Amino acid sequence: MPAVKLPVRGSGSIFTAGWDLRTFTAFGIVGFANTLLPYIVFSSLYLIVPFSLPVVLLIELLPAIAVKLLIPHILHYTPHWIWLALLSSCWILATIAANAAPPNVIAPIRTLIAVLVSANTAVAEVFFLSQLSHYGKTALAGWGTGTAAGGAMRAVLPTILTIHMGLMMRNATGYAYYMLLAMMVTYFLVLPTPLCHEPDTMTADKLSGEDDAESETESQKLLLLSAEIRSKSIGFWERAHRNIQLMSSKLLRLCIDPLLLVAAVQALVSSGTPRASRSLRIFSGYSAFSATYGLAFQIGDLIARSTALLFRTRRPRLIFALLVVCCLAAILNTSLMLSTNTYVVFGLISSIGWLSGMMYMNIYGAAMEYLSRNPDADAEFALGCIGVGETAGILIGSLAAVTFESQLCGLASRSGRWCSTIT
Repeated sequence: MPAVKLPVRGSGSIFTAGWDLRTFTAFGIVGFANTLLPYIVFSSLYLIVPFSLPVVLLIELLPAIAVKLLIPHILHYTPHWIWLALLSSCWILATIAANAAPPNVIAPIRTLIAVLVSANTAVAEVFFLSQLSHYGKTALAGWGTGTAAGGAMRAVLPTILTIHMGLMMRNATGYAYYMLLAMMVTYFLVLPTPLCHEPDTMTADKLSGEDDAESETESQKLLLLSAEIRSKSIGFWERAHRNIQLMSSKLLRLCIDPLLLVAAVQALVSSGTPRASRSLRIFSGYSAFSATYGLAFQIGDLIARSTALLFRTRRPRLIFALLVVCCLAAILNTSLMLSTNTYVVFGLISSIGWLSGMMYMNIYGAAMEYLSRNPDADAEFALGCIGVGETAGILIGSLAAVTFESQLCGLASRSGRWCSTIT
């Protein structure tokens, strides 16, 4: 990419403000699209008809785990445009195949489409998260906000389409093309060029003017950019060996394991408690309750991810402890049907979403700070592979949620729960 021209003296603050806004917007849009795209295609495949829910979870998540373990190793050797071309081609292929494969098509074909969608989503996530090393925490804030907003849309989309619009989920596949178009246009036209490519060509003082003090975010951004200036003489196997050591010695303990735990506990509660919860009279049916329940979780997550960098916490263990406490409270309330108070039910799930979002942003923020202090580490690889913890945690938590829900809904005393009113 060509180097960015320096702004005129005294205009650095305006220049960097515009750069940050474009970066935040671009990563927000691609995060939103990459969250909503797989949901639209998965929903159109109706895998739940031929398979049980645990099998569906394995089909949708295992390919993503494999991709997140393998793809980060080759990011350094592949031009960016190749990844964008690959993503576009695979999304178009998956959408066309999903449209052409009605629910009565044999299960193996729909399974292959689901595997393609899962892998493609993971490739996009790895690629865009690896770009945080070039764009800093502004990009992280945009990505976190976009993915949380996409999650909120996922929570209400089935109700909007099926109840209010009288359509089927398969009718939403046409919107996948708009999501893909938005992703590509955003990357090529909205996302700005990284501020720095060589550590000596552009400093923070030049960008912000001699009279402007460097902020913590800008200094970390430049350090991460400097860390990406790598020697081209390093071979693939040597780099892979270094990256595996980095993952096993630092990333597992610092980022991947905590992210796995956070994703597992929030998936257990957000997926395992709605259907087994006590039915509330203010809702006309389970679909309305489920959409509101999921939206409450996602709103908490959205608030946390969009504001986490403004209100940083230096005590992540306290946040995680609060998350565990809230999850236990929600599980006990669901198991024993202690309270039917709407504020208690939705307040708990919204708090869980907020705490999960705070932990997500804190983990990635800690990873970026570690990489800024260790310029020898491969930042693209590190930021790209951390997400495997989230996917593995969602798989573990969702499988546990299936067991938890089936146990509660299989009780003789299930009367009063939503699962007693639906089949």
